Amino acid sequence: MTNTATLNVIDWDVLGCTLRPEPLNEQAYYSINNTNDPVAVQGMIRRCVDLNIWMQQIPDEDDDFELYARRMSSTFGVTIGYVRAAVFGLVRLAELPVTSAVFYRLVHLDIDRLIGINNTLDKLGPSPDAAMMQRIDEKLAEYLTPTRRNQRMPSRRSIINFLNELIALEDSSLPNVKAKARLRYNINYSGKQAFIELQTGAEAGAVIDECIKELAKRKGISHAKAAIELLTGEEKPQAKLILNLYQHKTESAPVFIPGIGWLDPDDAEEMLERLSSTRDMDDASTAETEAYSPTDAIRAAVVGLDGTCRWPGCDVSAHKSQTDHRHNHSEGGPTSAWNIASLCQHHHNVKTDRRAFYIMDPFTREIYWLFSDGSWETSLPSGPMSEGKARWAQTVAQANASRRRNARAFAQMLAEVDDVAEKIAEEVLQEFDDEEPPF
Repeated sequence: MTNTATLNVIDWDVLGCTLRPEPLNEQAYYSINNTNDPVAVQGMIRRCVDLNIWMQQIPDEDDDFELYARRMSSTFGVTIGYVRAAVFGLVRLAELPVTSAVFYRLVHLDIDRLIGINNTLDKLGPSPDAAMMQRIDEKLAEYLTPTRRNQRMPSRRSIINFLNELIALEDSSLPNVKAKARLRYNINYSGKQAFIELQTGAEAGAVIDECIKELAKRKGISHAKAAIELLTGEEKPQAKLILNLYQHKTESAPVFIPGIGWLDPDDAEEMLERLSSTRDMDDASTAETEAYSPTDAIRAAVVGLDGTCRWPGCDVSAHKSQTDHRHNHSEGGPTSAWNIASLCQHHHNVKTDRRAFYIMDPFTREIYWLFSDGSWETSLPSGPMSEGKARWAQTVAQANASRRRNARAFAQMLAEVDDVAEKIAEEVLQEFDDEEPPF
């Protein structure tokens, strides 16, 4: 059955639904909109009807919201907090015209994803910069537009992570002052067990994590044992710690650290000043080694390209994942970034058990997963070196450079105004000095 026929057999009028996704674009579509899949069609109907009900029940501005929320909470069997979040999510969608246009064409965002989008954008405050919001809207719309066949729809968590990255990239334009990282140490005892909690800044946390993992690897002990030996002074890190920072070859480009994300300009400048060496990731992306394990440079390139485990929908960071040879090393597959993908331990085991197999385009790093039940799905890279993130880095770098030029021009203008004011004040004072005193 073709996709058009599948859509035609759905009687949207009987369902009372005005939301109707466009016919499937066979060249690029999300798996949840695959009208050749009967289960996906059922999910699409459920999503459209659910959204349609909420949209028809949006309260007017002069309605008593408390009474509305109570009624919707009772009718749908959800909490009042969920009702509030759902309404605000739909209202936010109306404030994102480019993203909204994609949504009405595909009807691929459910209430939970809309709630995640609104909650994340709330951190920008009640009156965010219009130009910044336009850039975020355009990038979010691009992110939520499929580019390949049977592509995995981004999860709520993935969308939130994406928006947090955009907000971090735009941080220098935000009016609020960045809060200083909170430092906190606490220990609790329960019988013969002790629970230690340490809260610190993300950058310091990354360094501590590297210290623990380095010692654990060197001595072949657990991370917990390594942390104890470091804290008690029994051991000290001996190897040189490597903390990879990713920055595009563009002036004022932002800096990315795996596990932390994009740094604001002040933190980025501080981290860059502490660099002991740099690598050209273009070279690392094509480098090869005869060994089974990738070199530090090749490993860094794979992490920078993939971003996360490449299993569809998995959000485990690439720097915490294992490296998997697409073409097995034992069968002549090279140890190079173009033949290696990031897989978390769990999904690496699934692949090793031959319950799934993947084909990777060595140039775009698009992965086509083939599963033992006969289905297939597409996975795209999301690391700071991937094509999309590289474009964002360039765009934000240009915006940052423009903001700095504007700030410099404004400062110069103020300086000129101050000079003129100082001269006028001197002339006025001089006139007073020349006059006879009134007494």
